[in-house]
Parts: sequence; C-alpha cells; structure tokens
Amino acid sequence: MKKNRPVYIDDCSIPLTAYMGPRRAGKRRWYGEYGKHPADPAEGYPSFITDEVFEDYKAAGLTFLMPEGDAYYMQNTDPEKGNFWTKEFVGSDLYHFMQMAEKHGLEVYPADERVFGNMTHKDGPFGEEEKAILREFVTTLQQHFPKTFAGVMLTDEPGIASIGRVKKIMEYLRSDEIRAIKPDLKIFSSMLPNYARLESYQAGYIYPDNAKPVQFNSERARIYAGYIDACADATGEFSFDFYPLGEKGHLSPVFYQNLEQAARAGRDQGFPISVTLQSFRMDAHYRDTKKNVVIYRTPNYEDIRWQVYSALAFGVRSIGWFTFWQHYSEGVERFREAMVMYDSAEPSGYRKTGIYEAVKKVNAEIKAIDHIFLRFQWKGCKKLRVSNERNMRLFKADYKGGSLTEQTADNDTLIGCFENPEDGAEGYWIVNASNPYHYQKDNVTLRFADADRALVYRKGIEYDLPLTDGMLKLDLGCGEGAFVIPYQA
Repeated sequence: MKKNRPVYIDDCSIPLTAYMGPRRAGKRRWYGEYGKHPADPAEGYPSFITDEVFEDYKAAGLTFLMPEGDAYYMQNTDPEKGNFWTKEFVGSDLYHFMQMAEKHGLEVYPADERVFGNMTHKDGPFGEEEKAILREFVTTLQQHFPKTFAGVMLTDEPGIASIGRVKKIMEYLRSDEIRAIKPDLKIFSSMLPNYARLESYQAGYIYPDNAKPVQFNSERARIYAGYIDACADATGEFSFDFYPLGEKGHLSPVFYQNLEQAARAGRDQGFPISVTLQSFRMDAHYRDTKKNVVIYRTPNYEDIRWQVYSALAFGVRSIGWFTFWQHYSEGVERFREAMVMYDSAEPSGYRKTGIYEAVKKVNAEIKAIDHIFLRFQWKGCKKLRVSNERNMRLFKADYKGGSLTEQTADNDTLIGCFENPEDGAEGYWIVNASNPYHYQKDNVTLRFADADRALVYRKGIEYDLPLTDGMLKLDLGCGEGAFVIPYQA
C-alpha cells in the first residue's frame, strides 16, 4: 500500500487520433480551387480540408491525423474515378492537408500509396525498389514538414499472410538509414479484431465439419492469440480496431475478450496495446440486392465513454476514433453519421454532430488525468455481478492480487487492476460495464486493506476522499469509469 498521497507531474499524455479524414472531394476529385467545389452531390463534394474542419479536430482534443481518400502520397491513376497520379508533392492534396495540420498544431501520419495501398496492407515483395520509395517518401515529407510529419500509417487489418511483409517494412522504417532522415519517426498500424474469419489469423486453417465461420469459443481465442503474437513480433506493439455498438441495443459478445487477450499478451511480453473505437453510425447494404452488410447504431455520450473507460481498464495506451469522416466503399451504399460529415442541407457541406460533441467531452475527461494513469501498468482484471450479457461472460477477469479485498456492485462492473512501478502505488479503473444501451446506473462498494484515503478521478476531476474501514462507495452513471488510487495518509 502506498504511504502518503501520491503526486504526479503533468509530463505525458495519451495519443488520440482521427482515423480517418478529412477528405478533399469525397468520391470524386474536382480540378479547381480548394474550398470552391459546389455542394451538389450530383456534381461532387466540397473540399473539407479547411480551417474550420481542422479547428474542430484540434478542439476535440486530437493529437494526430491520418489522411484519407484524396490525400494519399502518390496516388494511383484511375480516370474513371477521377483520380490521377500525383506527380509533385508540392500542391498536392496531401501537401495542402499538412499545411492545414501544421497551422492548427496537429501531427500527421501519411501513407504512401505505392507501398501501403489505400491505407491498408498490400501483398507483394518488399525489396530495394520499395525501400527506395520509402526513403524518398520520408525524405520529402521531412524536408517540407519536419514537425507536422510525425509518423507513417503502416497497415490496416492485415491477415496473417501479410504479416511477414509488414515486418520487413517495419524493420526498414526503424533502420538506421531511415532514422538518419527522421530520428523520431513513429508508426501507426491497425490489426484485425477477433471476429474475422479464422483463416485470417492462421494460414491454411480448415474449418471442421459443420463449424460456423464465426464461432466464439476457446479454439478461436487460441488461434487469435497466435495472430496477436505475430503482429506484435512484426511491429513491437498490438493495435486493433473494434466497433461493439450494434443496432437495437446489440453489443458485441467479444469486445472485452479481445481487449483482455491483447492486454495479457502485452503484459507478459512487454509491448503496448492501443485500440480504435466506434464513433459512427452505419447502415450498409449492397446496391443490387439491398441486403444488409452490417448495422451499427449512433453512439451517444454514454456509449462513447463506456468504450473509452472499458479500454483504459485493460491498459490501452493510445485511442483512435473511427471515424471522424464519412468513408466510402465501391459497390456498397453507406449511410453514416460521423463527427464531421457531408450534409447537403449545410451550405458548407459539413456539420458537427452529437457524436463529435460526445467524443470531445470524453477526450477532455481523459486528457485531464492521462499523465496519472499512464504511469501505471496493467496487472489484470476483475468482474462483478455478471449478467447474461455475453460480453461480460466470455472473458476471464481472474486477477487475484492487490489490496482490493472486497467488492460488490448492483450491475455489471469491470475492475482494471494496475500498479505504478515507480512508487508502488496501486490504481484501479472501476467501470460501469453494463450495456450502455439500457442506461443502468451502478452502485459499487470497494474495501482496501491498510488504506484510509483514496484519490478518485471522475470525469477528469480529482477527489481526495477519506475511507472508513478501508471502504469506498461509488455511484457510477451509465458507461462511467473512475480511476482510484488508495493510500495511507
């Protein structure tokens, strides 16, 4: 038990990103002056690389961006889609994007289309020709934007067959040759969540007779663990995306399981984990059959904070939001609400939504205390009052250590257990883990051995509270989380 009240200086912060956006001209490129494109969808979409949009990004608490759509480096030629090969960096959409980011104090992680391919993994060789491309890519961006160019978007959801190539690219980006150009180059990657097809995680996997392609069982968990190890070996970390909020209150059954599997591997092998969370609504269906592909509900403030505090309870070190912008796929019609989106009713062609305001609010809450919880290392989890919600039932949460000796709760509760290796202090993320769709409150009672006070951080505010017989009571709202540090005065 930590003796005396711990005090931590504000010298570190959690990275927050928009994955993806903003786009310049939606589905089609318009050859003209920035910001002057007509808002008529029949003609195209307006430019969104504007002061107003980048001010919104900065105001939301974001620290870095990954360009999408038209703002790749060296785009491929596709006359039918209105795209062309960018022959010069100066004057390109990416150049304009980075000018705006520099002006508003945001970092950028671009992708080179020739190697990475539309911000996603790309198969094929990686040899001297590809190294020369990356060398030129990093050199050019560093020359023009040495502060704004912070890192590289490496890959998005690669299957196991692509991990070998990802590893080779990663090794080169961290080589002395590249470090001589950009010593502090950072890398961003996003790997598959645990609900893809099993052959994505294990090469040559053959389903047993009568097996369901997506079946959440111990076999899936075992195979996915091997995928985590392969990705971490390739990149030195594990970052993945997960969108748990379905229609009509449906919640993914394996959100917590995915977080815990990543957290356990990171703890045992010494690599950090990060996650990209859901900040959009989407109804998607094929144009020809109108058959639904996937449906996600519109997140509100409670949904947003439930995702964030749950992720932090598993020791996540970086958070991304998918998406701050509309995203298009050919052949599929998508109707989305994003934080800043195209809206034909708006003269400017975009507007801030309720999702934007919710993310902005939660980002502010965590940034107020991130310098504290980032000092703590994840040890494991506990869970209380488990309902019939599969998301709560399907992960282990079997941590036994620490000074937290007794705990009760009215509803599903997640407890992330941490320790600060610098001073020995214990920290606990207490999260109202019940499905936020149902708006349930949670009364939690905790008892700590040998503690008579606790620092409690809620909604970014610090409270120094006395404990009676080591007991602390919390009344958590829907999706709310509190970080607790017990100590002896």
